[in-house]
Formats: sequence, structure tokens, C-alpha cells
Amino acid sequence: MPILRLISDLLGVVILLGVIYFLGRPIVHGAIYYPTSSRGVERMMRLAAVRPGERVIDFGSGDGRLLIAAARAGATAVGYEINPVLVRRSRRAIEAAGVADRATVRWESMWRADLSQYDVIFVYAFPYVMSDLRKKCFREMRPEARLISNAFRIPDWEPAVEEEKALRYQLPAEVRAVSGGKPGRNAAGATG
Repeated sequence: MPILRLISDLLGVVILLGVIYFLGRPIVHGAIYYPTSSRGVERMMRLAAVRPGERVIDFGSGDGRLLIAAARAGATAVGYEINPVLVRRSRRAIEAAGVADRATVRWESMWRADLSQYDVIFVYAFPYVMSDLRKKCFREMRPEARLISNAFRIPDWEPAVEEEKALRYQLPAEVRAVSGGKPGRNAAGATG
């Protein structure tokens, strides 16, 4: 019987570590989930000026509120979320909202996304992530794309518009000029 007890204890530890990993992963690698209010969603959508036919990406998409709003505005929306509980929750909300044909969520790191495909980028991430995000945006973002940050500033990049806690960023003119108007060719800001 002591061997069965040992196996049972080890299995319990493995399960506990798995739960800690899946629940703690977002805290270590991303912002803690804090739902955006309906006013906040309206403000961010207004700053983004999402139009029908545009492609929208949301980093740290949480429960999918912005994805649903963008899809209802006629855009195709893709969310990146690292918390598996929120991925499942947002998928259900998208389905319930009737926009599953225009909105989806990936359980994946935002660093894997290719920004050159998107017109609007929403982000909710801690300040320590924003410097690296700036570099990614300068490398990949379309010249005319808009980035909307919920609450946190991006270092060394002045927002074009700021409304309460929402900030809209657009590529600086010198970066847009280097891209030649072609998506994904913003190499000037890759090191900046």
C-alpha cells in the first residue's frame, strides 16, 4: 500500500503543477485579465474607426468584447490570448453574439502574429511588453494601420490621439516613408 500512496501523491503534485502553470502563465507572461467596460469598448472602437471589410487583431483579447464589437462593425477580427480559460470563454461569447463567421480567438502568443495583415491592432499588455511591441509594429505594421492601446503607453512613441485611458498610435512619418506604402516593410524602426 505505501507504493500506491506514493504514486497517488506524485500524481496529485503533477496535477497541481499543471493547474498552476495554466492559471499562472498569463500572470507571468502577460497582463492580468481585467475586463474592459462597455464605455471602454466604445471609446476604443471610436479611436480605431473600424470600417467594414477591415482586418482587426486584438492582443490580450480577454473575453472577446473588442472582437465582437469589431465583427459587428463589419470587420474580420482575430484575438490572441494566452489564458486558456479566457480563450474558451471568448469563443463562447463570440458564438453567442452570432459573429463566429467574422471573429476568432487563438490560444497563442501575440509575438507569432504577422501584423502586416491588419488594419487595426488592439493591445492590452503591461508596460514592460510595450517596448518590444513597438519594435514589432515598426517592422510589420502597415503604414496606414492604427494601434489602440488600452491603458498603457508605448515608450518612445507618441500617441496620435489620447482619450481617457485609450491611446491611438500610428507609424511615424519617417517609418511610413521607408516602407514605401507596402505592408511589412517598416525596417527603419526595427532597431529603434
